[in-house]
Amino acid sequence: MTPTETLRDALIACRREHKLIEMSSQPVPADLQEGLAIQAQVARAMGYAEAGWKVAIAEDGTPLAGLMPGPYLKPGEVYDGAIGAELRIEIELGLRLARDVAFRPDKAYDRAELLGHCDRAFLGVEIVESRFANWVGAPMPLWLTDAMGHGGYVIGPDLDIAVLDDVAGLGCFISLNGVTLYDQPAVHGNGDPMAPFLAWANRKHDFMGGLKAGQIVTTGSLCGGVLSPGKGQVLAKLTPLAEVALTLR
Repeated sequence: MTPTETLRDALIACRREHKLIEMSSQPVPADLQEGLAIQAQVARAMGYAEAGWKVAIAEDGTPLAGLMPGPYLKPGEVYDGAIGAELRIEIELGLRLARDVAFRPDKAYDRAELLGHCDRAFLGVEIVESRFANWVGAPMPLWLTDAMGHGGYVIGPDLDIAVLDDVAGLGCFISLNGVTLYDQPAVHGNGDPMAPFLAWANRKHDFMGGLKAGQIVTTGSLCGGVLSPGKGQVLAKLTPLAEVALTLR
C-alpha cells in the first residue's frame, strides 16, 4: 500500500468511526494538488454530498477548497464532537449559489459576475473539528486531505449581499456559557472576503467537483479559529448585523 493509500484509508476509518488519528503518524502528501486529490477520494468513499465548500488561498497563491458535507445546523441546534476533539469556532460570511459556476480555466470570472451567481448571503458559523489529533501546525497538503478541518456549519440569518464589499466597522463576538472568548473587529485574512471564492472559481484543476446551484460557499473566517475550552452554549455575533446560538456537546 502506498503512503497516499495509507493516509486515505486512515481518514476514511476515522470519519466512519467518529474518532481521531495522531497526525504525526501520517504521511504528508507531496504537494497541494495531491492533498486535494486525497480529500476527493475520501469524500467519494464516504458518499458525501457536494453540499458546500470552504475556500481559501495558500501562501503561494494556489486556490484551495474543502468539501463541507455538514452536518448543517439551524441556529440553536446541537453539534456533537468526537471524544477528545479540539473544537474551534469561526464567524464567516456565506453565500448560496443560484446558478452553476461552470469550470472554465480559460476564461476567468470577475467579482461582479461571481456575485451574480449568488442569491443569498448569510451569517455562517463553522465548527472546525479535524480528524487529526494535535493538528495545529499541520502542513497544508496534509490539512487539505481532511477538508481543512471541516466539522459542521450553522446557517444563520440572511444578510445584505453588499456586506461582502466591506467588513470594516463590523465586530466578532463569541462566548461560551456566558463567558467571553473573543471580542475583536472583523478582519478577513485576504482583505476581500470574495478573494478566495474568486480564486477557487478560477482554479486550473478540478479535483473536487463543481460549484453548483443550491450549494453554499463560505468565504473564510472573520475572527480566525477561536478555540472552545469546553462544551456548552455558544453565542456568536457579527455585530451589529446578526447573531447565532448553538450548543457544543
